[in-house]
Amino acid sequence: MDNYQRLFNEIRPVKIKKGIINPNEVDFNNLVNSEWMKNQFKGMDAYKQKNYNNAISFIDKAIQENPQNSFLYNLRASYKEDLGDFNGAIEDFKKALYISGNDWYATYNQIAINYLNLKDFQNSLKAFDIAIELKINIQEEGNDEKVIPNNLYGVVMKIDYERMYTNRANVKLSLEDFGGCDEDCRKAIEINPDYTNSYVIFGLLCLRFDQKDGAYKAFKTAEDLGNKMVTGLINKFF
Repeated sequence: MDNYQRLFNEIRPVKIKKGIINPNEVDFNNLVNSEWMKNQFKGMDAYKQKNYNNAISFIDKAIQENPQNSFLYNLRASYKEDLGDFNGAIEDFKKALYISGNDWYATYNQIAINYLNLKDFQNSLKAFDIAIELKINIQEEGNDEKVIPNNLYGVVMKIDYERMYTNRANVKLSLEDFGGCDEDCRKAIEINPDYTNSYVIFGLLCLRFDQKDGAYKAFKTAEDLGNKMVTGLINKFF
């Protein structure tokens, strides 16, 4: 089943993959001077200045001029995230996936995070599952992500495994899938023992079973690694 259909229960059209674009066939002067491109640049500049509402307004205009450009929807979704419009962000990420016909794991990861912010844990879990599977497939196919930036004009382009597993562990904790939460925390810690959030989620899992020694050890490890926010949890429970 197509990942898009698997998450949204909707079928999208199959896109025919085109060959490599010949730069000699592209009129870059007309492209840069097009109204949609000008508005895209204005939107990105506004985003840099943290004027998110203005950024969205410019991207709205760019989309009106070029409604089949999937990257514009990714931009607007990212800006909506910063404004806390999580439903709007999901819809724009969904539109980007629909138009492009392609799957990129970071897009599903962002959709999962937005569902998590909305406390829609079931859909968040679905999206995290897809994101992790896609990233694993990239690794198995031998593709190198080094050339891909972490962030492109506000759009998240790639995510480390430890963050993905830890966020999914958080979702599983909310769904009371305690075994799955434990497994994902341990995977994340094995991948990067210095990523503090994994210990925080594991500590919260321990507390659910009143295992205070394990919780304290996990929280203290996170604190010793530089996570000062966990100090409040230590003071609260111990």
